[in-house]
Amino acid sequence: MILFFSPIFKETLWGGSKLAKTFHYSTGNTTGECWGISAHSNGLTPVKNGLYFGKTLVDLWNNHRELFGNYPSTQFPILVKIIDAFDDLSIQVHPNDEQAKKVGALGKNECWYILDADPYTKIIIGHHAKTKGEFVEYIDHGDYHHLIQAFPISKGDSFYIEAGTLHAICKGTLLLEVQQSSDITYRFYDYDRIYHGEKRELHLREAMNTVKIPDELIKTELTSANFKVKIKDVDKSTTFKNSKYGTFFVCLEGQATIQNQDLKMGDFGFVSSDEQTFTVSENAKLAMITLY
Repeated sequence: MILFFSPIFKETLWGGSKLAKTFHYSTGNTTGECWGISAHSNGLTPVKNGLYFGKTLVDLWNNHRELFGNYPSTQFPILVKIIDAFDDLSIQVHPNDEQAKKVGALGKNECWYILDADPYTKIIIGHHAKTKGEFVEYIDHGDYHHLIQAFPISKGDSFYIEAGTLHAICKGTLLLEVQQSSDITYRFYDYDRIYHGEKRELHLREAMNTVKIPDELIKTELTSANFKVKIKDVDKSTTFKNSKYGTFFVCLEGQATIQNQDLKMGDFGFVSSDEQTFTVSENAKLAMITLY
């Protein structure tokens, strides 16, 4: 069974118009996030075809776990987004599973695949402090520029952002994000921006208790402890072996069919676990996401 999902869109301080221009979504000029595969309470994606039309992903997870190969978890494990950064996102950090458990949530490991980047666009991953004392000293001097680790990016780059990694998506970036199903963010620095007449709240204590020190290693694999992402360029009709828990997919470029159903750029979907294989016709780039 092939299920397609209707995305949920989020307006943000830093969002832009690339989601509409690139994927032809009906969005505005400040749309920062497209939640395409989500069972999180902050954005439940509904099924838009077939037997389960109108049901949300969490409905299927709770009542039809057989579609997911009876995956052994009470909580749906992933959240898949496309992010458009018209402006810089805050520098932030996310907790791991053990830390997030204290507030009744999952941690947040995430994978990024760069869909597009304006010239000279950078990304922030990690920092240069060798000890906690050094980290605090950078903060005391307001020297965020020398603390953070920033470097240029290009279309096709990929990164693994492990929980505890200081990071930020910067202005000019369009990316696919696959993460654990969590919405916990500790905002470390926000460039002293004014929003609705005041600076946005920071979470320095939580960030300091979460951030990894030291942390200069850049990881480029699209693999987490809970899921794996593969980017596939399909230039001829190709049959893929399905995962025992099913395969989630996002069409990043082109137009094709999947199991003889139309597939276009910007579509999010799922191949249920009862399908042993599935066939994709030519001329498409897909992100395929499988659970562990």
